[in-house]
Amino acid sequence: MDVLKNHLITVLAIAGLILAVIAGAFQAYRAYELATGYIAHGRSYVSDEIYYVDVARRYLIDIFHVNINYYDMSGKTRDDYFNLEHPPLGKYIIALSMVICGDRPLCWRLPGIVEAGLIPVLLYLAFIKFGAKHESSTRYIAAGVIAAVAVGSDRIIYRDASVALLDIHLAFFTALTVFFLARDRLIPASISSALAFMVKMSGLAAIGGVLFYVFIRGVAQRNYLDIIKRWFSVIFIVIVVSLVLYLPLINYFGPGEIIKETLAALRWHTSSRPEGPPTSTPIGWIFNSNPFFFSFSLVDAAAATTTIIELFGVISAGISVIITLISAIWKKRFVNAPGGYTLLLVFAMYGVIWVLGNHTFYSFYAVQLAPLSAMALAEFFLLASRFMGGEFG
Repeated sequence: MDVLKNHLITVLAIAGLILAVIAGAFQAYRAYELATGYIAHGRSYVSDEIYYVDVARRYLIDIFHVNINYYDMSGKTRDDYFNLEHPPLGKYIIALSMVICGDRPLCWRLPGIVEAGLIPVLLYLAFIKFGAKHESSTRYIAAGVIAAVAVGSDRIIYRDASVALLDIHLAFFTALTVFFLARDRLIPASISSALAFMVKMSGLAAIGGVLFYVFIRGVAQRNYLDIIKRWFSVIFIVIVVSLVLYLPLINYFGPGEIIKETLAALRWHTSSRPEGPPTSTPIGWIFNSNPFFFSFSLVDAAAATTTIIELFGVISAGISVIITLISAIWKKRFVNAPGGYTLLLVFAMYGVIWVLGNHTFYSFYAVQLAPLSAMALAEFFLLASRFMGGEFG
């Protein structure tokens, strides 16, 4: 009977994986369709691609001395502009796509399209273990399917993935971070959180998620010294990864210039922008208040969330984090909900930035919320099913 049950669970897990792959393929296809739609409407550069694509090309030409058939510059940036207000990884990814695929609009956008397709699969696999000794049960499979279908249904994913901006890469590495945290893999989670941070400084929330994971686990085990030790190891990994990725820029500009520009970037990130594109608050992102449009020529080109996913994701995250804290403090039990607490940390981060003086947030930032909201929904389902099963008694 146990063998039959294990076979049935394996079949269900594979069926769930197929659903996750379909959800990812749907996102990738919609992103590809929108990306080619810009081209069909005569748009070479869309939105802030004028900055990131130009800079990725300058990386290849000036820093890495790569000789390929280059596309025309946007004409909107200075010859000495290197977008040093943001870390370099997002531009590296765009530059790599130029080398592999070619320097043309669709190729700039392909990495984001691929990542959009991978995110639902990652979230599904966060809950599932395959193999002869897999520990998956039907409720873990159901949680994985909820996460994959939710993020596969969120329109902000494919819309952000249709343009060569930084935020889809930030969302991908944030999703990768919570994937590793859900599977209790601290070192890979630390590395992926550093990669998120090296796309945009708002990847700091992913690092915060790793640090909170260490904290809540240490509290549950009453091992407070271990918290400090592991925090230092996480921070060490983040610093090493950051330095490695900055080395080409340090070599080109010199360490003094990079330090100066990084400090200037911190001031820039905590200051409001001049009037221009529509802005909204993180709460406004959930309800699609004043969304940012990548193009007015295509109906699907607004950076808009699927409200029900983010709204219930935030509610689920709040409940899950309360359960996590209560379990750790009073029950000495480690309950993991990385999507939930990382989602709340994103809001906390933007709240701090708002207080420090930056009131110009754009709705395409909200793509970082999508995988975390989907994960939080699945985590809440899992916690609720465990509660109903008497595991928290």
